[in-house]
Amino acid sequence: MDDGPRRDLVEDVLKDMNVLLAQYMRALLVLSLFTLVFFSFYLSVTRVPYALLLAAIAAILEFIPMIGPFTAAVTILLVAGFSGYQHLLFILIFLGMYRLFQDYVLSPRLLSEGMELHPLLVMFGVFAGGELGGIPGSFLSVPVLAIARIVYLRLEKAHRAAELVRISQ
Repeated sequence: MDDGPRRDLVEDVLKDMNVLLAQYMRALLVLSLFTLVFFSFYLSVTRVPYALLLAAIAAILEFIPMIGPFTAAVTILLVAGFSGYQHLLFILIFLGMYRLFQDYVLSPRLLSEGMELHPLLVMFGVFAGGELGGIPGSFLSVPVLAIARIVYLRLEKAHRAAELVRISQ
């Protein structure tokens, strides 16, 4: 048996992984943009000092799982508090509601769409990744699940093709 079918299989898997990682980065960028828009709007409307700067910081920190959003929330509350803003409880409620919306609605939908994984699988994958590997595990869990899916589907396709060849002979 020559290396042609195996090489084709590896090339197909690598091409799929390239597309998958690009879609993952796009989903993270969209999540970051949502954070920028929602935070800019809320912080501006409620007249929080440095609203656009704080929203931009929160959007950038969105790329770091768990610690990034927490750091953004603490930064926003500290800056608002030290600037004399009176309604810190409203900011805290907004941050909590936005985090719930993003973690349980927006993020699973965006990541599952690009990765072609069910939203519940994405959520459980992130939880499992966090338990097994901490922050890096959370960050890498969705791409690892999607890569495992790609490899499985490609191997399944190659196995079916080999069976067809064997049956036709």
